[in-house]
Parts: sequence; structure tokens; C-alpha cells
Amino acid sequence: MIDQQILAYSQAKGFHSRTLERWLKLTPVDREALLNLARELKMGENHFRDFLDWMEEIALRDGVGLCEILKGDSLLRISSDPRLSRNDKLKHMKEELRRLRFPRLARIEEEIRRRVHELKLSAQIQITVAPGLEGGGLTVQMKAGSYEELARLAKELGALPERKAMREIFDLLEGRPAT
Repeated sequence: MIDQQILAYSQAKGFHSRTLERWLKLTPVDREALLNLARELKMGENHFRDFLDWMEEIALRDGVGLCEILKGDSLLRISSDPRLSRNDKLKHMKEELRRLRFPRLARIEEEIRRRVHELKLSAQIQITVAPGLEGGGLTVQMKAGSYEELARLAKELGALPERKAMREIFDLLEGRPAT
């Protein structure tokens, strides 16, 4: 019964046979859990494959089934949040799966966010890092509405290299523990 529903869903969404074969090789409980997720989020094949790849990696590492991953508190909280649209749920669930898949990377990103917050920068100055820390650098943006404001913000930026939190951000970006 569940296999027929999977077949119908994958045909309706135009899944390739390889993706369908991978899905059907899962345990019955994992197949059903993925079907429920795919239906809830109206997933196309690309999103489905991403979820499947990431969950299989997590499952292999942690020795659990895909169904158990989907029953985790953080994913259940996202999927049951009535305030989130389908697109928001999909985005948040992918972000959470990425955190689960790469826990060390997620910890480093959180440490960097914490240190950026510690800097207590003016609202017109934004410091961001690329998702997944790609590129190993950070982006600094500022928005000034006047020459005077530009001068003030430039002075604030100029003082950043002297701040301990800024040094720690770069230590984390370079893979060293923050000092």
C-alpha cells in the first residue's frame, strides 16, 4: 500500500527512477515517514534528494533510522508550527538538517554569531559570514545617510581589529579555537 502511494507521488512529481529506487530500498517505516514529509512540504525531486542524502548521512553516523531523525524535537517543532508557510518550513527544516549533519560547523557558526553580537555595533553596520562558512571570510556592510555618519561609522569600523571578539571571529573562521 505505502509503496503504491510512493510510486504515485514520485510519478506525479516526475522523480527519476534512481531516486524512486533509493526511496523504495528504505525500511517501511522510513519510506512512510519520507512520504509524509514529502507530501507535507510538497517536495519536488531536488529538495527530496537533498533531504534523503542528508538524513542518510546523519542516520549512518548516528546509527538511527530516518524516521527517528524526523521525530527529533527541532524538526517536529518546525513542521508543527502553524505560523510557518510551506516554503518557510522547507527552508527551516533544511537549515536544521544541515545543523544536524554538520554539528561542528553549526557550533562554529553560532560562536561567530555570538561574537558579532558581543561587538554591539551600530545598526548601520552589518557583519555576516557565508552559509557553511564558504570562502572562510566575512562581509562587512555599512549604510551611511550623511558624511558625518560615514565618518562616525568608519571610525567604529577602524576600531574593530583591536577588539577581542573580532580576533576570535577570525580564529574561528580559520579553524582555530577562539582565544
